[in-house]
Amino acid sequence: MGALMRSHDWSDSPLGQPEQWPQALRTVVDLLLQSQFPMFVAWGEELGFIYNDSYAEILGAKHPRALGRRFKDIWTEIWTDIAPLIDAAMSGNASFHEDLPLVMNRKGYDEQTWFTFSYSPVHDDSGKVAGMFCAVCESTGRVLAERALRELNETLERRVSASLAERKLLADIVEGMNAFVQVADLEYRWLAINQAAANEFERIFGVRPRVGSSMLELLASQPEHQAAVRAVWSRALAGEEFVEIAEFGDPDRDRRSYEMRYNILLGADGQQIGAYQFVYDVTERVRDQERLRLAQDMLRQSQKMESLGQLTGGVAHDFNNLLAVFANGLQVLERDVSAEQRQRVYASLRRAVARGSGLTRQLLSFSRRRTPNLETIDLAAHLALTRDLVTRSLRGDIAVEMELAPDLWPVEVDAGELELAILNLCVNARDAMPVGGAIRITANNVSEVGEDGGFANFVRLSVEDKGCGMSPEVQSHVFEPFFTTKDVGKGSGLGLPQVYGFVQQSGGRLTLDSRVGVGTVVTLLLPRSLQRPVVAVDAASGADPRKALGRGHVLLVEDDVEVAALTREMLSELGFTILHAASSTAALGALANARDIDIVLADLMLPGGMGGLELVREIRRRRPGLPIVLTTGNPEATAGPGSGEFALLLKPYTLDELWGALSVR
Repeated sequence: MGALMRSHDWSDSPLGQPEQWPQALRTVVDLLLQSQFPMFVAWGEELGFIYNDSYAEILGAKHPRALGRRFKDIWTEIWTDIAPLIDAAMSGNASFHEDLPLVMNRKGYDEQTWFTFSYSPVHDDSGKVAGMFCAVCESTGRVLAERALRELNETLERRVSASLAERKLLADIVEGMNAFVQVADLEYRWLAINQAAANEFERIFGVRPRVGSSMLELLASQPEHQAAVRAVWSRALAGEEFVEIAEFGDPDRDRRSYEMRYNILLGADGQQIGAYQFVYDVTERVRDQERLRLAQDMLRQSQKMESLGQLTGGVAHDFNNLLAVFANGLQVLERDVSAEQRQRVYASLRRAVARGSGLTRQLLSFSRRRTPNLETIDLAAHLALTRDLVTRSLRGDIAVEMELAPDLWPVEVDAGELELAILNLCVNARDAMPVGGAIRITANNVSEVGEDGGFANFVRLSVEDKGCGMSPEVQSHVFEPFFTTKDVGKGSGLGLPQVYGFVQQSGGRLTLDSRVGVGTVVTLLLPRSLQRPVVAVDAASGADPRKALGRGHVLLVEDDVEVAALTREMLSELGFTILHAASSTAALGALANARDIDIVLADLMLPGGMGGLELVREIRRRRPGLPIVLTTGNPEATAGPGSGEFALLLKPYTLDELWGALSVR
């Protein structure tokens, strides 16, 4: 800019020839030309415009023709926005503006910009305001990217530290700033302090700081506040440059939060001679953040309570219905009813057991406390076996269509969770088709991009219906636990979360495509397994594999009388001879007296000083080769300590599941 000014034709400029400029204008121009910070000065009644190289970048296409012209002619598009600010500066009132929005035309088109700047009056040699000086920083990028006024502050602070002792004009600028500026030597004595900082210090501490005074001596009668001031200034005077937000002030007067930016002050020889700070009152910002934090905490608590209410209400309603089925069914069975009626009651009771087991498994899956039993399975075979279960859970007007590729790859999943996931998806599809329809289940092999960016092999399993579909708003919530659009008692809100959890624990992916009035497709991508699949057992096949188990002696350890009675019946049906013990002490006594025990079936939760886990460990110590099966109705037990030591059978269990657990011997 220096070269440009020397070659510039000043004959048409309201500033006149440079050799005729007053000394005050020359001083300001010299300052801004040496600065790398965007600055300009507007001088005289017509506000002739002079700027430095950094400000030329802000001008864009207006440079270099803007040099020496009237300020109003340069910025016509924003004149209505800045004219009152210029008038204030020319009246002797400095102003500071942070992130002022302006629509500017610098590149041939209008663009939204933001600027942070100060307008300061500049006095001539007679003391009269003859112009205005501006230090400016474009904050468009920071506003758009949400980036605390850091670069502007750091740049301005460096300028202040370099020229504070030499430039009275620059001192006037600092004095006119809204920021609180303090400079201290190594003895905590003020070298400089602007009026805003002095006023704020007096307002919160009740004493007036002055250049040359010691801040520690000034606060000697206020030990607590003296210690707080010493704590932050000592770091800066020791050579640390930092930013910190802290509270200061006498609570009886006013206690405020401040953002303090400390930098070291160097002398001419490059040695530290003190430190300076730029301070901003951020009390309202801190309070707003605290209010936001409290509001978020309250919202999270409210959401927790709402979810808990939905869970307990839905579960209580479902289990009350199940209890009603059993209570009413028992009353019917106690009467003299026909064989056909008796079979219908039995069927209702079996369905109630299935519903209760399904609800428990959903809760268990949601809690993530059940350790997944991963195994490589033949998906086509398991889907074929699941078809009867699905069909029994649907209405007569719902058909199930399966289209499975003949060469499906094996997958590694928890077979029970897979069964529950398919059942949940089909029940949802059923409820989405109140007038009937078809559920289409398809599976085929695919290669998709994996998590590492390369291709991986999956089996794509889809469940599709032509039902009512879901709106985008509903789709955004369907995988949230307890969220349901069904009536009370019609759904727990755990079905789709269980499916999502199953896919996640299997290392796969899940997608949902639904349109209102068209239908829904839920697609599961299950990773291919390279292991040999286990053989799926069809309980409906001709031969009953339980017959091959043969007879044996089982020690049943169960304290609940009703559970023990029914378990004895089930064991008898399987051909076992039963020895029952109601406590750990009785079980150990029976073990000592009876030599013909072939397997132990013990409840995990037993009364007395020795629980089920301690009991079976003692049994294993005494009889290392004796097969042991633990039973429990507590979901947490599946992930508890020692749960992997013994076979575990979750209550309630079917006759087939009991046989499967006992067959480990």
